Amino acid sequence: MKPGMGWPIGIAAVLGATVAANIAFMRVAANDPSMAIEPDYYKKAVAFDSTMSLERASNALGWTAVSTIEPGASGKAARVRVRLAAADGTPIAGATVRVVAMFNARANDLQSSALQMDPDSSYSAPLDIRFPGEWEVRVDAVRDRAHFIATSRVTVALATPGGRLP
Repeated sequence: MKPGMGWPIGIAAVLGATVAANIAFMRVAANDPSMAIEPDYYKKAVAFDSTMSLERASNALGWTAVSTIEPGASGKAARVRVRLAAADGTPIAGATVRVVAMFNARANDLQSSALQMDPDSSYSAPLDIRFPGEWEVRVDAVRDRAHFIATSRVTVALATPGGRLP
């Protein structure tokens, strides 16, 4: 090695280490389950007027949605349950209901399902709910020409067995 080559090699090593550290930090940041971006946010922004129109029409229906998450028994999946009611309080039967649920602390992990109507005119389905805490439940219900959307927060008191934050 020529005399005086230590400085260029040292500078190259420091720059290489900086690049490697930045790549490692980017990988960690990109795989963080608590960091979430709204899916199709640009498409939703472009369709803002139609989204607001849907929300106004949904509010005009006077329907309500009460969402609950029931932890599963040993080895069973949790169940999300939605009770739809008309303005006068009567249950709404015969709707096509879909939900998207997300754990607030891990909002990048969306759970979605089509719900089936139960004998009591509520709608339910199993979901992979493993963590206790605050969940956001987005309900999308369609019956005939009526389209209803609602968002609610649900507190899950107990997780299913084996559920814990990594």
